[in-house]
Amino acid sequence: MRERVLRIFQHIEKPMDAIVIMNGTEPHIDRTFFYVTSIHGGLFEGCVALLHPDGTCRVLSSRLEADIAQAFRGPVEVFATKDEREAALRSLLADSESIGINGREITYSSYAEIESASPEASLTDVSEAVIKARQVKDDAEVKSLRRACEIAVEAFEELLSYIQVGRSEAEIAAELTYLMQRRGASGPSFTSIVASGANTALPHYATGERRLQDGDLLLMDFGALYEGYASDMTRTIVLGAADGKQRRIYEVVLEAQQAALDAMKAGVDGQKVYEVARNIIDSSEFKDRFTHGLGHTIGLAVHDGAAMRASESLLLEKGMAMTVEPGVYLPGFGGVRIEDDVLITDDGVEVLTPATRELLEI
Repeated sequence: MRERVLRIFQHIEKPMDAIVIMNGTEPHIDRTFFYVTSIHGGLFEGCVALLHPDGTCRVLSSRLEADIAQAFRGPVEVFATKDEREAALRSLLADSESIGINGREITYSSYAEIESASPEASLTDVSEAVIKARQVKDDAEVKSLRRACEIAVEAFEELLSYIQVGRSEAEIAAELTYLMQRRGASGPSFTSIVASGANTALPHYATGERRLQDGDLLLMDFGALYEGYASDMTRTIVLGAADGKQRRIYEVVLEAQQAALDAMKAGVDGQKVYEVARNIIDSSEFKDRFTHGLGHTIGLAVHDGAAMRASESLLLEKGMAMTVEPGVYLPGFGGVRIEDDVLITDDGVEVLTPATRELLEI
């Protein structure tokens, strides 16, 4: 994956002799390791990808992951012990005077190990370059993302026949996971949020045992993981007939999302798109009840490094994959969020999660 390595170096302002991408133990696994190696599967705890300005990459793999590491189209050195890994790292960094690290992901112990392996070298955080490189997806990434999104949509559409009064939030979440994995996902891309009733007013609610009741709002935020790539979508439905307030909230959120989708294309500032959605919600009776950003990049991580929000300018580029997820949350009553994954194009967006956005009454 020479092009991906070169893309990272192109975003670095000063020359670097090498970049070290080092994994800790779960959950401290840097997804950039899989970005630069294109390896699918395996955990690769304690493993290293060493990148050079000419686009070459070398992998230090534990013996546990050695067979999976052979999928990497480049040199692989296998270590059996921590001492062997440290010796290999010292050897590979012997001539490096300037070394980049992914500061947003590396643990302190891994940082100290790199420092010990090359004590005379200067270490620089290149995490911004890594984020920028990963924002724009290549063809292989888009293919995996498309399938991750398709799986999520297909699972949601089948799930609708399973939803009924009396089932618990946890049962709905478990069924979602089953339906996604049955279609080829390696698992959910994050812990699914299934919220019902007043719980829907909590954007990051922890799915519980509450049982669905007639008249409930039901919010489901979920995604599939496919070949390491994550989808992330949300739909909110009503059990039974929606009342006037539920319908009005949904109407405002859908209008805000559609306006945001219409405003997005390459060259537009994501901060401005956020303001489009924010202004629609704030001009309604639900002012100040949109309590989070409009969307974030997706890829090897569900939150892949950048976002559309009030505090951040983000120039949208062709090939970026983003979520678009306005919401309105009324404590004690409930909330609505509608979220889709999109791919930025020159003249708009391609929606990757084309499940119906009509208000469904089950």
